[in-house]
Amino acid sequence: MFSDGKKPRDLFAILMDLPLIRDKETRDALLEGLSGDLLESLEPRPSRTRPDLLKIIKRVKSWPEMQDGTRQIDILVANAIKLAEKGTKLESELREFLCKGQLVVQEEGSQELKALADQLPSEQASPTIGIITALPKEYAAVKVVLEKRKEHSPPGRGAGRRYLLGEVPAAGGDKHSLVLSLATGMGNNVAAIRATRLLEHFATITFIIMTGIAGGVPHPEKADEHVRLGDIVVSDQGGVVQYDFDKETGDATIHRHPPRPPSAILLESVRLLEAGEIEGSRPWLKFVDLIVNQLGITRPSEETDVLASSDDPEIQIPHPKDPQRVKGQPRIHFGSIASANKLLKNPVKRDALRDKFGVKAVEMEGSGIADATWHHEVGYLVVRGVCDYCDSNKGDEWQSYAAAAAAAYTRALLESMPC
Repeated sequence: MFSDGKKPRDLFAILMDLPLIRDKETRDALLEGLSGDLLESLEPRPSRTRPDLLKIIKRVKSWPEMQDGTRQIDILVANAIKLAEKGTKLESELREFLCKGQLVVQEEGSQELKALADQLPSEQASPTIGIITALPKEYAAVKVVLEKRKEHSPPGRGAGRRYLLGEVPAAGGDKHSLVLSLATGMGNNVAAIRATRLLEHFATITFIIMTGIAGGVPHPEKADEHVRLGDIVVSDQGGVVQYDFDKETGDATIHRHPPRPPSAILLESVRLLEAGEIEGSRPWLKFVDLIVNQLGITRPSEETDVLASSDDPEIQIPHPKDPQRVKGQPRIHFGSIASANKLLKNPVKRDALRDKFGVKAVEMEGSGIADATWHHEVGYLVVRGVCDYCDSNKGDEWQSYAAAAAAAYTRALLESMPC
């Protein structure tokens, strides 16, 4: 089959470095020896995806050795190349597929092909949505609402290669294929690196959602904009404000953060979910219950939701009466989210960010996600559960519930979206 004398193992090594073979002479050598009928039966379509490749593997397992001595694994290699040539979104999947193939290229027969097929990830290995968390408690909350979970580690070196693949139902009866990852720490730098690694490992990703906890930005003078502990804040068209990206002079601080609006598709889905809430539908509540029950989380009592004066922490500020708020349930807020590589425990600074940018929450990863996705031309969204008020009373008591609330909203949002 191989007129240039190359063996399959050599070809696998070449393909790992160059998944998309474009040299015609090399391709012709690889495909030489395959019968016309066989090629016709495997003719790839532009819409072929990883599930199609797995089906082909299953078919190949049942084929006998061809009369000219061509091995089944050779056929598999050739067809993988053909899929790549057709412009399918399989580059990262082919790289991994070919790496796995090294385990069997020295052997012949269906048993080795079966081992290859068993080791390959399912169609989940082509996720379209990525979810990133910064804390283990956030990761655990999201994990609860994923279905058909499966751990996955692509080949390579260094941290940032451990993922959890999963599914959630989509509108219309389909399934969203997702990948969940936990960053190696907090901060925008780490978040940007994590998002970049994820996008490099999964070329099929179209959106990344940053899910977890944040400090809330209260507004006691305006009940409709007053964020409380346990509430959920979703980034709106204003996206993320990186408030430590500035120019500081002797007279003023000039903020220079670039605009990074979230995905229009995700924002549309957020707005439709908001419309459903007006009609009385709150699908995230059942997922909040699911997470808190499974992880043994208890929503802290309302008495612990204490708001102190920004000028004097000894003075308690009463929460305004809000006819839209349901006791014991998170209220959903939409607005810009402030982000920086600093842990904010300064209510005066918090209020200044609110008054200048209209932010509803303050956190430490959103701008890293926004920058990484912008550079890769994919969409993003930030979903945050509120666990403190960025003041001297900041503590951990509300963190687990806030993480559960953010994960629950993320699941409800995805379930409302078609594939």
